[in-house]
Amino acid sequence: MDLQVSRKENGGWIRGIWDQYQARRTNEKELRQATEQVVQVADPVIRQARRYRKLLRTPVAGAMEYCKSLIDAIPGPVVLSRGRYHEDPLVKALFASPDELEEVLHISPQISALREQGFTGDVVALLTMQLQEKTIFGHQQVGDLLMRDVAQRAVSFSNHRIVAPDADLERTKAGIVNRGLEVLATVAMEEITTLRARKAELQEKREYLRAAVKILGGKNRSAEIFATPDPKKWEELRKAEKVLAEVEQELAELQKQITYPEQSLEHLEKIMSRPDDLLTVQNQTFRLNWMGVRVEDMPESEGDDITLAEFSLHEEFKRSAVMVSFVIGTTTTVAS
Repeated sequence: MDLQVSRKENGGWIRGIWDQYQARRTNEKELRQATEQVVQVADPVIRQARRYRKLLRTPVAGAMEYCKSLIDAIPGPVVLSRGRYHEDPLVKALFASPDELEEVLHISPQISALREQGFTGDVVALLTMQLQEKTIFGHQQVGDLLMRDVAQRAVSFSNHRIVAPDADLERTKAGIVNRGLEVLATVAMEEITTLRARKAELQEKREYLRAAVKILGGKNRSAEIFATPDPKKWEELRKAEKVLAEVEQELAELQKQITYPEQSLEHLEKIMSRPDDLLTVQNQTFRLNWMGVRVEDMPESEGDDITLAEFSLHEEFKRSAVMVSFVIGTTTTVAS
């Protein structure tokens, strides 16, 4: 009996080691795939840099963990269906009508891809959209008085997008993490592309100025052979030489930033190392009445509390977000 227990304990211990090994292999595979994904988005030339995977390992792993932490701040999942539109204040706030809800789910490329694969059933996804606020004028009850033409703030949402739909919640979360990494890599791509474009512009300008200096210099020397020097011509030459010197100096600085694959790698590494400086999420709450008007400052007005997450990139580009669930039916429309 003791021998059987010992074997069982040993088997459990070996199994635990094996599970840990398999988990590490899975994590390594995910990290490698994520690294290749961000490199492809930022600048494929980075693959020519030596040890680029090793140098990006820690920044990409950290960015992945950061993106995973952002998911915890996203409320939901909220059930999306035509039948629940008038029952759930949040669903009603997100869409202008039941028809718009169905249209968003119907035209989503990622949902269409699932349908084409023959998938039917429950799906979990991230829904992002653009918040819009506008001033409208309407009635407002203040005590026993009904005020007319009162300025109010109406909230609506547009440009809805379904992200990472999947039957499995963990795969949906992994898809959201990948989207976050893609956003960060895009920031690096924009930075790299901007530097390259500026470099190309300066190279073209340098060639033009070199030709201009050469032509002006030749004309001035030719004029001196037959006449007295023209101060205006010499002033033009000096100005052209000064601008040329400035261009060459700026170009030399850019050469240090964007000439080799290793330099593109540095830009990507820098972006992936500070995801919290670029991509943030915060709680977004409203109290809306049945018309979508904010009533936080109107205690006497009936309303419902709406909670979303607000993603922000560079504190400029902002999107509201919530986790959602819905059903993909056997027809082309979403089941209600």
